[in-house]
Amino acid sequence: MTFEQPACQKCESTLISHLFCLSCNAFQTVPPEIDYFEVLGFPVCFEIDSEDLEERYKSLSLVLHPDFFAAAPEEEKRLSEKASAMLNTAYNSFRGTTSRAGYLLSLFSKGKNLNERTLPDGFLQEMFFLQESLDELLESSDSSALNKMNEDLRTRHKEIESYYAPLFKNFKDLPGDSDILQQLQTHLNAERYLRRLLDRIPATD
Repeated sequence: MTFEQPACQKCESTLISHLFCLSCNAFQTVPPEIDYFEVLGFPVCFEIDSEDLEERYKSLSLVLHPDFFAAAPEEEKRLSEKASAMLNTAYNSFRGTTSRAGYLLSLFSKGKNLNERTLPDGFLQEMFFLQESLDELLESSDSSALNKMNEDLRTRHKEIESYYAPLFKNFKDLPGDSDILQQLQTHLNAERYLRRLLDRIPATD
């Protein structure tokens, strides 16, 4: 996948987002297969600067918001609502490390058969043990022990998320290597287990 900055279909200015031209304020006709990178105007890459993402989202959401097209023709209203919804979906997917990794993996793994249940060696047994430990702590209402488990699980969660960037870099160097994609899928599978445990721990002040 290569990064191309398209030209506006109306004024031919270079577009930031495939959705809308900031030069002539014209909505663009977008294909059904448009991806989130094209929506936000980023190259297809896992590592995205969080400040760039926030600034890009704010600038685009401002010009695309349906409130600004309340008095516009019905077609422009429809395009605004559609573009704004696509922008919000893309932004919400990219702002989270795991959701961004999952989306990028979905692009790279098209046509490939990845095992969506495979877990790291010994991981499932560890999760069973942690599940039982968490059940006991929730019954005992031991806030100190719960906080400790929460910290430990979050550390493990960050560890899993730290695997994504190196693996995507490896895949960029070896784009035909399905084993790398399977490793990513395996870590994403593990993340879901950890996330479910973390979601069970009550929030503390």
